[in-house]
Parts: sequence; C-alpha cells; structure tokens
Amino acid sequence: MIEVLTTTDSQKLLHQLNALLEQELRCQPKVCGLRLIESTHDNGLRMTARLRDLEVKDLLSLTQFFGFDTETFSLAVNLLDRFLSKMKVQPKHLGCVGLSCFYLAVKSTEEERNVPLATDLI
Repeated sequence: MIEVLTTTDSQKLLHQLNALLEQELRCQPKVCGLRLIESTHDNGLRMTARLRDLEVKDLLSLTQFFGFDTETFSLAVNLLDRFLSKMKVQPKHLGCVGLSCFYLAVKSTEEERNVPLATDLI
C-alpha cells in the first residue's frame, strides 16, 4: 500500500532533511586535516597517505570477501577519511578505525541478514 503524505508530514520530512544536510556540511573532512596527512613523513608514529591507502585496500578486500556492494565500500572510505581528517590517529590504531568504519557502512547499506557479526569481522 502506498502511503500519501499529508502537508504536515511533508513539512516535517523537509525540516528533517534540512537539519541532516546542515549536519552533513559540518561533518565533511577538513582540508587542512587531509593536507596534514598528505605532507607527513613516514616515521611510524604519524598517519601518512600511504598508510591510509593501505587501509583503503584492506576495506576493498573486506568488501570483496563478503560480497558487499560498491556503495558499502565507498561509504566506508568516506567515513574513514572524515574520521582521519578530524582526529589524530596513531598507525597502530588504524586497523581498528578502518574496521569500525567498514562495520558502520555495512550496517547502513546492507540488508540485515547480510551483516556479519562484529566478531567475524575481527
């Protein structure tokens, strides 16, 4: 059955959408954070673009292993980039951050029956 939205329902939905779009703008990766990652030298203590790229390859491998959609991979990388641009992450914690981003992406885009247990991902 198709539900018909009333005027008040559509106004509420529009208000919700506008609020979410405002949040989207605040959550975009900071350019200065991404530039800092790109300019960092690999000394084993700081995040580098190379380490980020290796984590993206891991996310791609997980996506292919579980047979998830490209949308899931894209969202996981987007979440990873956003997190890395906002927070300082030590290289030893990058795997945990990447896996968390992947799990959030899977929970957001995949059907509930396709979502693996967190323990299976770990």
